[in-house]
Amino acid sequence: MKPFKILRLIFQALCISLFLASFVICGIDIEYNALFLASLIANIGIGTIATVGVFLLSATSDTAKRIGHGFTLSSFALGLTFALQTLAAGSSAAILMLVAVIMLALYYTCVLVIHIMQRNTGTIENPDDDIRIVRVREWKKLMEEGIISEEEYEVKRCQILGFKSDDKKKKA
Repeated sequence: MKPFKILRLIFQALCISLFLASFVICGIDIEYNALFLASLIANIGIGTIATVGVFLLSATSDTAKRIGHGFTLSSFALGLTFALQTLAAGSSAAILMLVAVIMLALYYTCVLVIHIMQRNTGTIENPDDDIRIVRVREWKKLMEEGIISEEEYEVKRCQILGFKSDDKKKKA
């Protein structure tokens, strides 16, 4: 699994580097006029969204990672539309963008393989990274402080971990 994690980081770095380089080259290639200004503003916006998205992908929070995936994918989709428009002219920026999108596809392939491998082993490298474990610990703390009963804790624990509680087994 470790080789896939290394490959994932390499593809991530390559894809954002190529993505941003394609926008810089695109800005250099465009003639200076009203189209230049509009394209420059769009390029800066899309590049910023992609960069923020990539940084959010390495966050520990599941919500931040999901937002990062959304930012990254949407900015690459917008970048790809710009690239496809200028590809017929043989723009080097368009070619870089296409390579960046291929790197992004390889990145997500590594993410999928890692996810499948983790799911098949049933183990988590760092339990603190699993949101379910964090939530169960929070509920256990509430139980230990006397805020909720042990029965309420068990029901919530089973719900979070996806187990069937004893009450549901008895009813079935």
